[in-house]
Amino acid sequence: MLQYHLRSLRRLLIALLLFSTLMILVNTTFFSTPSSTNSNQTRLDSGNIIFDKKNEVKKTELLKLKFSLAKRFIRRPWADHPDCSNFTIRRTVERNLPPVALASFPGSGNTWVRGLIEAASGIYTGSIYKDANLYLHGFWGELADWDAGVTCVQKTHDSGADHIKSFSGGRSIFLNRNPYEAILSFHNFLYGGHTGHAPSSNFQRPEWPDFLVDQTRRWLATAVNWTQYSSDLLTIHYEDLKENPRPHLRRILHFLQLPVDERRLDCIQKHPPKKFHRKSRTDGQWDTNRVFPKRIRPLLDRAIRYVDYLTRKTGNGAIPVDRYSYYNKSSWKGPQPSRLAENQTWIEWISDQWGFRVESFLKDPLTNMLQEEAKTNIFYSWKIPFESKYAESNDLERDFNSGPPLFIQRIHLEKSPTKVP
Repeated sequence: MLQYHLRSLRRLLIALLLFSTLMILVNTTFFSTPSSTNSNQTRLDSGNIIFDKKNEVKKTELLKLKFSLAKRFIRRPWADHPDCSNFTIRRTVERNLPPVALASFPGSGNTWVRGLIEAASGIYTGSIYKDANLYLHGFWGELADWDAGVTCVQKTHDSGADHIKSFSGGRSIFLNRNPYEAILSFHNFLYGGHTGHAPSSNFQRPEWPDFLVDQTRRWLATAVNWTQYSSDLLTIHYEDLKENPRPHLRRILHFLQLPVDERRLDCIQKHPPKKFHRKSRTDGQWDTNRVFPKRIRPLLDRAIRYVDYLTRKTGNGAIPVDRYSYYNKSSWKGPQPSRLAENQTWIEWISDQWGFRVESFLKDPLTNMLQEEAKTNIFYSWKIPFESKYAESNDLERDFNSGPPLFIQRIHLEKSPTKVP
């Protein structure tokens, strides 16, 4: 019986691998450079829109969009809703759109926001990662080259200065989320992919506090770098989009110089995208002090306050800390856990199984991340540039620029060669 199940699993994995390869080949073929004189194109002339950023109102021109009419990559996000079924998502021709980063720390809802932007704009979003699992779920700009000019924004979690400048000299939308929740979401992704969960037993492991410190530094470095090196920055908060997406989607479209269609925003309000919204856990409430030990929470809170300071300084408004769960000794502020039903196609179901982090069966992601950092010693080899005039700069220097967490330091000591007397 066991051999039968193993053979069935092997056949399923082979079939999925062949199917994924076929989809990649198809995408590579049809996302090739199109001719600018192709007759299967339509053009949308530019016009003026009101752009509201940094409390200033000014006029800017809409981009001149050239859409391909190739039917193979036209998707209807509300095909099952007659009142919105006429709206489509398409790709533009090559080099039609300038690269614009949609940057975030992992676990901040980047993929969910991409779905909102696609529905609001009618244009696919892209990514530097080329995730076949997302492609199978309808993100048909995922496998295009991120700088091909066929997608309106491109997902990235990287934050190096050169990488930031590669997006039209530093043009970016930075998606910020409460690090308490973003780190938990990323922890879930490491073990359960886009929709699953990590085992709660991880919270009891001795290296869990060091994992929190490591990820807090990464969250802080991501925010600081995108704020510092972006030449044109729009900061969007995940909590604001969750509460009322309409005004913030308008801001995004204005920033991208794309037309605002209020009918599309109506459809988003009535039929919001549900893909890649992780189901709430149903295994009871966590012990907050175990998940976020008391000695770690001041570090997280100081990091939040500094990012709030930088966000205000760039004219992008304050962080919505009143909705930040666990901040400043608060508790969970989100909805109560519930079991959500989700309709999936068979392709999406299979890709979810494949999308589950298979490597977590082979090696533990949490420990492996810390071990890899101890081996490479890259992330802690540079310091986060804090402004000296900021009130808590000395505390931030101590928290995040005084070396790696203890778990990484111990691995360093274990792997360092012993001196023979």
